[in-house]
Amino acid sequence: MDIKAIIFDKDGTIADFGVTFNKATKLVLDEICNGDPDLMERSAAALHYDLSTNLIGKESVIIAGTGIDIAEALSTVFPIEDIEDFGAVLDEMYGEICLNMVEALPGAAKALEKLHTGNIRLGVGTNDSEENAINQMEALDIDHLFEHIFGADSGYGAKPGSGMIDAFVDALGLKPEQVLMVGDSVHDMQAGKAAGVKTCAVETGPASREELLPHADMVLSSITELPNALSVT
Repeated sequence: MDIKAIIFDKDGTIADFGVTFNKATKLVLDEICNGDPDLMERSAAALHYDLSTNLIGKESVIIAGTGIDIAEALSTVFPIEDIEDFGAVLDEMYGEICLNMVEALPGAAKALEKLHTGNIRLGVGTNDSEENAINQMEALDIDHLFEHIFGADSGYGAKPGSGMIDAFVDALGLKPEQVLMVGDSVHDMQAGKAAGVKTCAVETGPASREELLPHADMVLSSITELPNALSVT
């Protein structure tokens, strides 16, 4: 593959999804439910979140969804008047909480640095908010490696739509086939395919290799394998 640029998903690809979101979800539920045990149970069930283990289930909308998607899931429990407004509130809550616990996946920062110094142009496209993505990349001290950081609220839509990837390709003045989408979910791969770019799935998120394989041009264990896969020295 003659790849000139890569757009990465954030959680489960660059940042450790479990570290940031498992505990954060419990804290978010505590806040929005005001500690009401029954409301906590019903809200957790709506999000496929196990309160006994503090783990997000593989079917959860939290994994690949936006704040609005999470708000819609919770609307079966809460009388939410404005889904978009509540989604923005959830984004802000998650953003504040996750910023204090975000961790890069092992070797991720080193791999990104190697790609950057190898003249591969980098970006981020996440279903989190743009502000959260920028803040977390700054907290990990890797924000300077990315030319563009897009969130679901950046004006290009959310994945599996292709908007963020289309915007990245256009901003760099490249052809889609010169760009690689890297992510840990089927949504990421579907977004990449819709944009006409190459796709690479990584096994560092909740989805298994078997789930990802039919949707990706290649599957790697993590982004640490990318420099070698792309012959970046």
